[in-house]
Formats: sequence, structure tokens, C-alpha cells
Amino acid sequence: MKRLSLLLTPLITALCLMIGAGVLTVQAETAAAQKSEVTNDSSTKSADTTVSRDPKVVAYYFHTTARCVSCKKIEAYSQEAIETGFADQIKDGTLRFESVNIDEQENKHFVSDYQLYTKSVIICNMEDGRQKEWKNLTKVWQLIRNKDEFIKYVQDEINAYLKAS
Repeated sequence: MKRLSLLLTPLITALCLMIGAGVLTVQAETAAAQKSEVTNDSSTKSADTTVSRDPKVVAYYFHTTARCVSCKKIEAYSQEAIETGFADQIKDGTLRFESVNIDEQENKHFVSDYQLYTKSVIICNMEDGRQKEWKNLTKVWQLIRNKDEFIKYVQDEINAYLKAS
């Protein structure tokens, strides 16, 4: 038992340090973003020009460069939920999904824009190319172990936004 404890202690310590470093990074980015002037309009528009008209709803998955298995799973499940549930809306440009790395300089403003504190799925209602309202789908972390419920949750939330737009 003592031998096991000697092996686990450094591993647990290293894990705690990595988690703490991640939290401090997000806090530092949030503080820096809050100090800088929040930009709007052209700086928050996507560079994606494959759709011929402005979408009514945009679903974002925000992540950092370093990503764990759960973070990658959230992106994959979100993308699957959107692509399987809204193929027609994607095709006609009503809905768009974007994966955004907030470690990239041009995307850092999203941390303060959406009050991000971890990897997140955000949906936005758009009107005339401008964001009308948004919602952080925080339950994605709770549902990560239940793919069917995860997909249903994301699809239900997007459906509500599509109906409201």
C-alpha cells in the first residue's frame, strides 16, 4: 500500500499542477481580454465565406490549442448533432457550425464576449448579420458520457433558436 502511495503521489501532484496551470491560463486570458477594448462587428464576424447568406443561428465550439479527450469529444458530438440534425439548414445557410481556437490572437476577444472559462459550445441568434442573443450550452460537460442525450440536448437548444429567429 505504501509503495502504491509513493507512485500515485507524484502522478496526482503533476495532474493537479496541469489543471491549475490551465485554470490560471484561462483566468489570465480573461483578465487581459477584459482590460482590452471589446471590439464588435467586423472583428466578431467569421472569416468563413462558403455560405451565400448570413446564418440565422451560429453554433460555436470554443477550445484552446491543448485539448483533452473530453474536449475533442465535445467538439465531435456537437458537430455530429448539428450535421445529422440540421443538414438542410446547413445547406441553405440558415445554420453554421464553427470550431474556434481561442488561443489564436484574432479569437481572444471571444473569451470576454461570451464570458468563457472553459471549452464551450455557444449558440447565437443572428439578425441582419448581427448577434441578437447567445447561450452557453453548459450541460455538454454533464452529458459527455451519454452521447444520445448530448446530441438531443444540442439539437433541442438549436431548434429553439431556429424557431425564435
